[in-house]
Amino acid sequence: MFEEYPPAAGTEIDRQLVSLGPLKGKSVAIVGYGTMGRAHGLNLVRSGIEVVVGSRAGSSTGKRASAEGLAVFSVADAVAQADVVMLMLPDEAMAEAYRVDVEPHLQPAAALGFAHGFAIAFDQIRPTRGRPCFLAAPKAQGDMLLEAHAAGGGVPGLLAVTADSPDGTWDLAAAYAEAVGSLAGGGFVTSFRAECISDQFGEQVVLCGGVVELLKSAFDIMVDAGYGEENAYFECVHELKLITDLLHRHGVDGMRQMISGTASYGGLTRGPRIIDDSVRERMRDILRELEDGTFAGELLARHGETEALAKAEATGPLASAGRLMLPRLHPETEPTQSED
Repeated sequence: MFEEYPPAAGTEIDRQLVSLGPLKGKSVAIVGYGTMGRAHGLNLVRSGIEVVVGSRAGSSTGKRASAEGLAVFSVADAVAQADVVMLMLPDEAMAEAYRVDVEPHLQPAAALGFAHGFAIAFDQIRPTRGRPCFLAAPKAQGDMLLEAHAAGGGVPGLLAVTADSPDGTWDLAAAYAEAVGSLAGGGFVTSFRAECISDQFGEQVVLCGGVVELLKSAFDIMVDAGYGEENAYFECVHELKLITDLLHRHGVDGMRQMISGTASYGGLTRGPRIIDDSVRERMRDILRELEDGTFAGELLARHGETEALAKAEATGPLASAGRLMLPRLHPETEPTQSED
């Protein structure tokens, strides 16, 4: 379906030309049935593809997969019977799982698939030359992908294939992305490394790092100045969704036209005072740490500290205010629970 192999980075995939043929009659093993693995597995089944799940003994996610009608096996047994093995484990667990439970049991022609580029980009997994290896990375959280596909739609996505893979791997990757619903709204060709670094940069500098620290600081400053926690929470946290929804739907210029003149003027003149050249330089520092492997090494060595760091944050004033306000703002939402 591609005009050239390999297609150039940035090539947009025409969904109308994508066939599920490369997946027909094949079995896909989902190794790791977390939020994203579950979405891939159920969406593949909905698309008519045979799916098995590889799970550790006693895993609650394996029990969930079984309850949802999927055949569950040990990781080794699932891999041994699959034509496509989709590795959906945490980044820090990939290397060991691949060495012990995946590589020794792969069928000779089986393809390896990933939903995130870390394991290949930072040499946690090195497929043998000639083995098909692709990336199909939906640009949405797993539950959102599942919901969109169930409604007949999907989300945008990124595709990549390793240089040592056969040309036909691109058609397999496109078929897989279409089957899980990650070509709607645009599917684009990238590389494992570009997907990984851009994904982590966005998480750290904006989505899960920069924005959260901005909210915490703004909340603290307002409360320290004597404003009520409810005022600070409404203005610094709750209304963030209003703006991000406008940005998501209408872009920056459209958002400016849909808010008050006071809000627009204040944002345009004060925003650059918050995000100045010193902040931009620290952003570049974080990008350099991603590119040179500093963060990858730190993650692999210190990922065990994540739970303690999150627990410490949960004792802070913003998190405490959230636990007070959220049941009132969203009474229909059940408290979140951690997964295995």
